[in-house]
Amino acid sequence: MLAPYPLIEPLPFHIGFADVAKLRHFKIDHHLVTALVERWRPETHTFHLSVGECTIILEDATLQLGIRVDGRPITGATYYDWEEMCEQYLGVVLPKGEVVVGSTIKLKWLQDNMPPLPLEPTQQQLEAHCRAYILWLIGGVLMLDKMGNQVHLMYLIVLDNLDRVRRYS
Repeated sequence: MLAPYPLIEPLPFHIGFADVAKLRHFKIDHHLVTALVERWRPETHTFHLSVGECTIILEDATLQLGIRVDGRPITGATYYDWEEMCEQYLGVVLPKGEVVVGSTIKLKWLQDNMPPLPLEPTQQQLEAHCRAYILWLIGGVLMLDKMGNQVHLMYLIVLDNLDRVRRYS
């Protein structure tokens, strides 16, 4: 799994992603996952266990991942120039039509094409690498698609809003 640059390791803490970053070291028990899948009932969104029914709620995710779910929702328009947004938030210029699929970006391309941090990076370069790392965490660990190779670029807006909320609260 991708490890962050040592210089950006403290940054996910400031926007509430420190515990999520720990997930990249998490070992998955495939037998447990298989057993839980067999006991999942999609019609009731519960696990049927010998001790009774069990469901996972948003509070469980909050307690385990440390992500805030209270406060005002982050909403907004979804019609953006995604290539321009990547240049603004990530500091990378995307080749037209090759990397962005709809409103998602290929994680492999992002991992391979983020420029390395210089020895004395600016705050802007650190934040761009932190955003790329968190995008990778979201798309590669938290919210995998079927292929596990893309992440929605709307998370860039969410990260920007989270950063602003934390900075001014």
